Amino acid sequence: MTPAEPGTSPRPRRSPLVAVLLSGFFPGLGQLYNRQWVKALLFGVVSAIVGFGPLSPLAVDIDPDDPAGGLTRVLVGSLPFLAIALWSVIDAYRVARRSV
Repeated sequence: MTPAEPGTSPRPRRSPLVAVLLSGFFPGLGQLYNRQWVKALLFGVVSAIVGFGPLSPLAVDIDPDDPAGGLTRVLVGSLPFLAIALWSVIDAYRVARRSV
């Protein structure tokens, strides 16, 4: 760890692996680990709205006569959540990497 400047406290080290695993579990948890409170709240709220809100892929009805069409709609509906989750993982890794 590099010495802190006079008048400041040293920044605690963060493990990029832990940050990635937490963000992979749910977007925003890696940001919490990195002590980025506002960013964690934004990732958490946006991903919850996209993943479980009214436009959620969980709300898609799958027709037994056409399961491929229903599963395609679920996949396409999941893409926004997956993009946010990937963004959260990459961001958590980069921030934790800077603290090492």
